[in-house]
Amino acid sequence: MATPTKKEFDLIVNNILQGSEYEHLRNTVLDFITKIKEDISQWIGKLINNTISNIPAPDSLSNNLANILIVIGILMICTIVVLIIVKASKTFERKSRIKEILGEKILDKTTPSSLRHTAASFRQKEDFRAAIRYDFIAILLLMHEKNIIYLDESKTNEEIYQYLKKSKFSGFSVFDYLISDFNYSWYGHRVYNRESYDKAFQNINLIWDEVLAYEEEN
Repeated sequence: MATPTKKEFDLIVNNILQGSEYEHLRNTVLDFITKIKEDISQWIGKLINNTISNIPAPDSLSNNLANILIVIGILMICTIVVLIIVKASKTFERKSRIKEILGEKILDKTTPSSLRHTAASFRQKEDFRAAIRYDFIAILLLMHEKNIIYLDESKTNEEIYQYLKKSKFSGFSVFDYLISDFNYSWYGHRVYNRESYDKAFQNINLIWDEVLAYEEEN
């Protein structure tokens, strides 16, 4: 006896299930939902009959209420599923957050704005070297959060610049100046005067605005 192929076997089984004697197998879910509706409808009908008199059509009203309760139940389930997905995505986001940028620890509460606030405090003290560093880190973190770049500890500033240039980020040329300012002051241990710092600060603000504009366009 030849062994039938999977396709032939599925076809035979499907033809058998089309018979009237197997109709209950095809409608299991639908029957289950209908049964629930009927049970709820009957329960509501009894409740109406016991508490309210002179209602002309309790069966019709109870059936409508049953439909409403089922819709509410479905909406509640959908809401729970959405909340679970949102919570899971936030958990994943926390796990994927960068932990350190240029030696600066990035905590859960660290944001690009908080880093810029720190930079501003150093700027007020005329510690321009630290101010440039924190502003630069703030921009890198903002780019990472907006998916313009993906940071890891092994990437150099030059690699980030080349990536921005290749991806045609509109502010890549200004970013190159900013890298030079950062390297000159932080790695070169050079002290900026107010005039030199103001030029670097202009580049910082230009890049910051470019990143925010990129976010709005995308």
